[in-house]
Amino acid sequence: MNSCEIKELVQHISAHELSLAKMYNQFARAYPNHKEFWSKLAHEEMIHSKWIKSLENHFDAGQIGLSGFKLNHRALKTSISHLEKQILATKNGNFSLLNAVAVAVDIEKSMIDNKFFAIFDLKDKKFNRIRAGLEKETKMHRQKLEKLFLKLKEN
Repeated sequence: MNSCEIKELVQHISAHELSLAKMYNQFARAYPNHKEFWSKLAHEEMIHSKWIKSLENHFDAGQIGLSGFKLNHRALKTSISHLEKQILATKNGNFSLLNAVAVAVDIEKSMIDNKFFAIFDLKDKKFNRIRAGLEKETKMHRQKLEKLFLKLKEN
């Protein structure tokens, strides 16, 4: 993978985080009883996008390299399209809160399983903390969403 392809891939990862934030903001509007929950997740996704962009800058400066991990451009584009469909379904009132939480759990889990943040070789502790932070917060999002899902399912 050449430098331009890497840059494009990182931009797609960042765009994915922003699309996820957009979806969470739509959920905040659609489910006012859980507005604070969704708004917090959206805010954190926007921060994740900034962290990813900082890694791109460090890559451009030659301060970090690439891992052997391959992330598929097409998969990212498909996932972003999926997020947009969820936003539209919510706007149209075709989505229950339980559906929204289930979709969010699946997305966060997929990001963990597909190692979205493993593209860079981050041997330097400073940069590795960024990736570790992204991975940790994504896992925390999944856990919070799973907890809410179970609570809603019980009621």
